[in-house]
Amino acid sequence: IVHYENQFRYFGRPLEIRFTGKIACTACGRAVKKTFGEGFCFPCSQSRADADICMVKPELCHHGNAAAPCRDEAFAQAQCFRPHVLYASLTSGPKVGITRKVNVPVRWLDQGAVRAVPLAELPSRREVGLLEHELAGRHADRTHWMAMLKQAEPQNTDDSADFDGFVAAILAELAALGVAPLPPADRAERRFRYPVLRHPTKVVSFNLDREPVAGGILDGIKGQYLIFDRGVINARKYAGYRIVVSELM
Repeated sequence: IVHYENQFRYFGRPLEIRFTGKIACTACGRAVKKTFGEGFCFPCSQSRADADICMVKPELCHHGNAAAPCRDEAFAQAQCFRPHVLYASLTSGPKVGITRKVNVPVRWLDQGAVRAVPLAELPSRREVGLLEHELAGRHADRTHWMAMLKQAEPQNTDDSADFDGFVAAILAELAALGVAPLPPADRAERRFRYPVLRHPTKVVSFNLDREPVAGGILDGIKGQYLIFDRGVINARKYAGYRIVVSELM
């Protein structure tokens, strides 16, 4: 567990985030009025492989389908047909998820997990996606972000007490499905503590499209969110937005 409070000088200080009104596609750089997906313009969202529906729902992978071929074979081989990990994590509650092996543990930090355990490794995004889809019918695979941001010490909640049982249940289901789990030595649990001075009791989300100014006293960072005393903002949501960040005196 690493403490960042004394390493980031802006904690506990007033900051302003001001949207300039300019947005650029994160892929091609063209000026746009709105973005799609991970900050793409509409043409890029319709043509790029990393904007395809299978990036959000890997069980819908259509690689090899002559009627709907993959958008980019080189991307598929470099990104999708690489080792992926099925994992259990504790965010707003226990959940099952997937990520590329090279994204461990960054993916867990990105989603605000406080505990995470890798459970199985599969050779492609499609295969691990199909497995997650099967398990998601019985187990949560989403994070309730408002609950996640409110929780000061999730590791002490009833959900955390049940996390070991959740992991055991997933492992039992993998065995029933004929999926080999990672060996015990590779299933080491990781725990995370985020640099948050105060957790919100009521979550209010800033929306730069409606109100171009956000901020307040910076109380912390958790996952994709900056937490201020007046509200929170999902930094990833505004990929491609040109903003100015100022420290208020």
